[in-house]
Amino acid sequence: MAESLRAGWRNVVRKVSAFLCPGEGGQSTTEYTLVILVAATIALLLLNWAKGGAIVNFFQTIFDKVVGMFS
Repeated sequence: MAESLRAGWRNVVRKVSAFLCPGEGGQSTTEYTLVILVAATIALLLLNWAKGGAIVNFFQTIFDKVVGMFS
């Protein structure tokens, strides 16, 4: 009888524990989603920066400095 009581309490504790502390199912999916959102945000920021001619200006500045060093 004592064994069946212990087994019963174990089941109760296991069920209450599972209810209060759910597993980590879906955590990986959430992490991947957040990483993709951050990557997309960075890509959009870079594209907006590049649209304004920033890349051309950046390389032009470097070219001007290199040419200025040899003039």
